[in-house]
Amino acid sequence: MIKLAIAFTLTLLFGCMTKLPAAAECTESSACDTGLSCLDVAQFSGGSCTVVGKECTIVCTGDGDCASLGSNFKCFAGCGSDMTCSETATP
Repeated sequence: MIKLAIAFTLTLLFGCMTKLPAAAECTESSACDTGLSCLDVAQFSGGSCTVVGKECTIVCTGDGDCASLGSNFKCFAGCGSDMTCSETATP
């Protein structure tokens, strides 16, 4: 009976958790809304690139790929070969 109560409580707790929206900081893709992945955020300084965190977003090849996330998302280069959509400012 106690195991059932614990299982029910965990289901309620984790079943009601909301997924993270685009541009939210994350640690794993399963925390992000459907269609989003937890991807690296790059920062460039001179010729070097550093990963400064992770956010819920999508891979892109141009700004048009980011339109589904909102008008304030643009496509940016990453430290690797993938480019990702990031929020620029409030529209």
